[in-house]
Amino acid sequence: MARPVPADLEDALAAAPAARERFWSLPPEQVDEWVGWVERARMPRARRRRIAEAVRRLGGARPVAATAAETNGPRPVAPPRDSVWLWLLALALLLGIGALIYFFAVRNDSSSKPGTVVVSAKSTVPQVVGLQEQAAQFQLQQEKLATSVVKRAAAKPRGIVVGQRPKAGASVPQGTPVTIVVSNGPLGVKLPSVVGLAAADAAKRLQDLKLTTTLKQVAATEPPGTVIAQTPAAGARAKPGTPVVLEVSKSKTSVAVPDVNGQTLQDAAASLKQAGLTATVVQVPSSQPEGTVVAQSPAAGQKVAQGSSVRLNASKGSAGQQATTQQTTTQQSGTQSSLPAAPPQGSGNDYRGMQLARAVQKIAQGRQQATVQYVASSKPAGIVVSNGTAGSKMRLSVSAGPKPQTPTDLPDVSGEDAAQAQSDLESAGFSVLTVQWPVSDQTAHGTVTYETPAGGGKLTRGVTVVLYVGSYSGG
Repeated sequence: MARPVPADLEDALAAAPAARERFWSLPPEQVDEWVGWVERARMPRARRRRIAEAVRRLGGARPVAATAAETNGPRPVAPPRDSVWLWLLALALLLGIGALIYFFAVRNDSSSKPGTVVVSAKSTVPQVVGLQEQAAQFQLQQEKLATSVVKRAAAKPRGIVVGQRPKAGASVPQGTPVTIVVSNGPLGVKLPSVVGLAAADAAKRLQDLKLTTTLKQVAATEPPGTVIAQTPAAGARAKPGTPVVLEVSKSKTSVAVPDVNGQTLQDAAASLKQAGLTATVVQVPSSQPEGTVVAQSPAAGQKVAQGSSVRLNASKGSAGQQATTQQTTTQQSGTQSSLPAAPPQGSGNDYRGMQLARAVQKIAQGRQQATVQYVASSKPAGIVVSNGTAGSKMRLSVSAGPKPQTPTDLPDVSGEDAAQAQSDLESAGFSVLTVQWPVSDQTAHGTVTYETPAGGGKLTRGVTVVLYVGSYSGG
């Protein structure tokens, strides 16, 4: 049975690819001869010399004359023969040592003073820094030395020896423990603070540090998509691949505006509060009983962000009563501020024949919002076919074109960040028209406060969707 190749010989061959290739191409019996020749070395130094000689011979240049012979197989390389005189010399040395021991033993027996002769063998500490832990322990074991392992973080890969005590080359008694310091791998990177950044920017910054990210949406007052917390916290150290959980503020929940037309102000405010909305009341002349809601904005069924304010036009009595300054009462906060009067019904504004964008801009200049609905028409797509009023809004009927595309799902983007909303709509195949609209709620700044046509239904693919985006001026 062939002898196994010792680890120290394999390590030496691995450092010389040519020698290793030639060694493993030899016939099994010659491989066994080389292993036996190395194993017959009695002393550690002799063993290392034989390993070095094996690598030198196996890795040497082959003669040109042997090229033809080597085409049918590798040229055999036999290990050197052990000289007989070396064995005789070793035997003589052993006999001399035995005689010396006997001499001291007899002398001690004949002496009146007791004494003890202690013979302590020594070994040379090998160089194990840079080796794998298992290979280092094997080398020390071959030198009849004990091993003590200490592990710590280091730049070297896990399991590599990065230090040793005593140092290589030291002569120590056999059995002496050699402490080897083994790498536990890199300590990791220091986590930066990404709180306050947009989720995409925070994730990219962590990915650049070879960390993974997990997003967790939570309700918060910060703008949607903002990182409000991170785990582990900033300053902690983490190894590559460590997951970092980012808590991100989510968009406000969209709710449908209830129909409160014809209700009393008290009942209308209660209905809005139950839906998670607040009321803004404007007194207008009307033939309806005083305190009756005669119009609302947004219209019933419109999707808005939870917490939004709904404008209610309430009757202040029959025409002819003394005009009063219109005031708004925010039911949620209880504060008051003046707002422009509701646009008069039947004002005579005519937007027929205009492009949708032009019509929406003109309506916005009059501090009105538009309600857009698309209709089949022979006119080009995007042309206003007819207009009228719908509560406090201007209703625009817009041509979908002579050959409209197939209707598709219209995303509901109310309450989303403007950029995200535009991306969602364009991905669904729609064009987007954005209108900046003043808001009194700072948290609504930069988010979609009103979408028309309303999301959640079907709409002809390719038409324009109007988004009113909140603009908070701080006033």
